[in-house]
Amino acid sequence: TLIDNGMPCVVMKAEDVGITGYEGRETLDADDALKGRIEAIRLAVGEAMNLGDVTDKSVPKMMLVAPPRNGGAVTVRSFIPHRAHATIGVLGAVSVATACLLPGTPAAEVAEAGEGRRRTLSVEHPTGEMTVVIELDDEGQVATAALLRTARKLMDGEVFA
Repeated sequence: TLIDNGMPCVVMKAEDVGITGYEGRETLDADDALKGRIEAIRLAVGEAMNLGDVTDKSVPKMMLVAPPRNGGAVTVRSFIPHRAHATIGVLGAVSVATACLLPGTPAAEVAEAGEGRRRTLSVEHPTGEMTVVIELDDEGQVATAALLRTARKLMDGEVFA
């Protein structure tokens, strides 16, 4: 799937490129054959996405998806040119979540995306998850997309004068 809902991405099933989709970043970065295959695809689709020659560009991002393992909607391994991403970029997560809602796409085939006009999709990545909320219009097209971010306590302490 060639998609851009904030970030140009190529979304493929991890199994279609010979991995499970649950590998860690170090394992992916050590697989030169995999990285070469992914880069060849990235270079080939640049023109199709109207991005021109992407040799020296950081887009499109390459997303390898697999069924979720931790209660989310989908698991993803994200590649920025020449290496695996430790997590996933914010807009990349929005584009992957959107792909999960498009019937017949690799992401939709592995995702557990639920039903309804408003969907909350947890995009699992190597170090956690990113929650994306997508609202569809009456025709099933994306009307809005947003990220859920939470604040967390960074420190608890006492001050003595």
